[in-house]
Amino acid sequence: MIRSNTAYRFVRSHTHSYKYDTNQYQCSSLIVFMDELLTLLPRFGFSTSVFFQGEFCGRTQFLASQSVGHLHLINKGQLIMEHKEGPPLHVTEPALVFYPRPYDHRLVIPSEGLASLLCANVRFHNAEHNPIALALPDVMCIRLSEETGLSPTLSLLFAEAATDDIGKRLMMDRLCDMLVIHLVRYAQRTKLIRKGAVAGLSDRQIAPVLAMLHAEPGRAWSVADMAAAVNMSRTAFINHFRNIVGVPPADYLTGWRMELAKVHLKEGRSVKQVAKTVGYSYQPGFTNAFKSRCGVSPTDWLKQSCEDSD
Repeated sequence: MIRSNTAYRFVRSHTHSYKYDTNQYQCSSLIVFMDELLTLLPRFGFSTSVFFQGEFCGRTQFLASQSVGHLHLINKGQLIMEHKEGPPLHVTEPALVFYPRPYDHRLVIPSEGLASLLCANVRFHNAEHNPIALALPDVMCIRLSEETGLSPTLSLLFAEAATDDIGKRLMMDRLCDMLVIHLVRYAQRTKLIRKGAVAGLSDRQIAPVLAMLHAEPGRAWSVADMAAAVNMSRTAFINHFRNIVGVPPADYLTGWRMELAKVHLKEGRSVKQVAKTVGYSYQPGFTNAFKSRCGVSPTDWLKQSCEDSD
């Protein structure tokens, strides 16, 4: 666990400005990371679905056109993951292999071999803009012997796989959800996280700002407010934010607001209500921002979304 003497806490003054308070608490940076990750999960979550569990021989193909990522748990045996792009991955001991996004790969068991596997589809919601999926590398491979934190979840998963009790598949799906969270933690701890919101949640100066934006997306934020909250100059803050998150702070805020707007539109709120909730005093300004970001108006986007789900 990475420990820090700095906790993310903000004190709001009577003038509605925020200051970064570093003196109140001591906490783990990993705990802060996971707590703030929870602000992303309801909007950009994921689900897993186990589709194979047992002994396997031969080979099978997984295509990017399937539009899902994959989680492969190798309990016994050896295998090779062949990739359309990049070198093959040789797995010679129990391991987790994780493809967070759709990725062409072929699972190959050596001639006359046999492997004990559990395989699941991983579907990140709103995948094209999902900051969790986009932050992770194309493929992750973790030897089970090197990540002892996985043991409790794996023990439950193996025990469930060995039963024929009611709800078995549901239990296995939820335990695989837990494995994905473990993998995100591992990626954060081992510096595998790419640029983006998840990378920002690991940064001492960016994480507090993201926490503020996520908590109050409808507030009239200025870049000067954000910079002052973490005691940085405006220029230094913009450069650091862009370097860590990949976009300027104002662009990130707009993107966050538009993704929240999609959720609220699906909930049945009117365009006027959504505009106000995400920080726009005038509906035309929100509509223009939404169309600029998403290519269509809020009303047209909602129609398309409903048609796609039918």
